Amino acid sequence: MANLKLIIAYDGTRYFGWQKTKMGPSIEGVLQEILEKVTQHPIKLQAASRTDAGVHAEGQVVNFIVQGNQPELSQFQLSLNQLLPPDMAVLSVEQMPDSFHPTLDARIKEYHYCATLARFQWPQHRMYSWHFPYPVDLTLMEKGSRYLIGEHDFSAFTNVNNEEPPDYTRTIESIDFCELGGGKVVIIIRGHQFLYRMARNLVGTLLYAGCGKLDVDLIPEVMESRDRKMAGVTAPSHGLFLHKVEY
Repeated sequence: MANLKLIIAYDGTRYFGWQKTKMGPSIEGVLQEILEKVTQHPIKLQAASRTDAGVHAEGQVVNFIVQGNQPELSQFQLSLNQLLPPDMAVLSVEQMPDSFHPTLDARIKEYHYCATLARFQWPQHRMYSWHFPYPVDLTLMEKGSRYLIGEHDFSAFTNVNNEEPPDYTRTIESIDFCELGGGKVVIIIRGHQFLYRMARNLVGTLLYAGCGKLDVDLIPEVMESRDRKMAGVTAPSHGLFLHKVEY
């Protein structure tokens, strides 16, 4: 018996999120099916982040217990990738201590949000970048991001979710902006934990500040209000990537 950690990547376009649902295919459901086919026994998966429908991952962390003799890890990885659909891949397999938990042990989650701030967006980018065709001042976005860094009550930046904990205090370690040319910008958000849709709501709020729909100096007031309606729009899911999880 062994506790195995997988780092996986996926294109979330056709999936209804990480968690299994009756609405359609999920990342968890597809991965579990393939793992059970390879291991020949039931599998229970745990993931670092339960990504929403349409959200992508470049470094999702998953663990499960494999029964019996531990498989040869490189061959195990190869077998999984041969059976998984082309929009999913296992990047690495590693044996961990029995106590390892991908959610509880995570120190930092890093999300990347891709936005195209231009009059048009290449059609091939439409499922991986939010087209925001309005004039945006990145200096204002950077100023707004500074208000969000640190430990705060982020109630104003989460959507209603019955599974949300009563404590809305979270810590954002950093928010950075990477310009790639052609109006494409990657917003890099690093934090210890995230509330439901928090990363996407932070992005929407910063873009509203950048285009003048929200006074950037009112962001502290938005946080103090704990009112979701005072913050910016929820950015679409297809621009968000779970980039990596640090332990």
